[in-house]
Amino acid sequence: MSYYEFGICPYNPDHRIMLFRMPGHIVKCKKNYRGPPLQICKYNATHRVLDMEEHLKECTYYRNYIDTQAVRIALTVRKAPTEKEDDDDNTEL
Repeated sequence: MSYYEFGICPYNPDHRIMLFRMPGHIVKCKKNYRGPPLQICKYNATHRVLDMEEHLKECTYYRNYIDTQAVRIALTVRKAPTEKEDDDDNTEL
């Protein structure tokens, strides 16, 4: 039983590679590739695809990036809480 996750080589779908070895495999396999040029995903360089727009709809690394950016923006735009005035100070007798 293997505890490693496997992925499919973008240059040869017959290649099933352990994900931690994928970067090295891609370099070697790209040399023998004779198909249409593949675009490199800017969120995970081991993702090589023909149509980047379609890929980004499903790319978990892109989703994680967007979620992280949304949190950063929310934290920088967030207003500091204001203190409520005490009702005891403004009570009329």
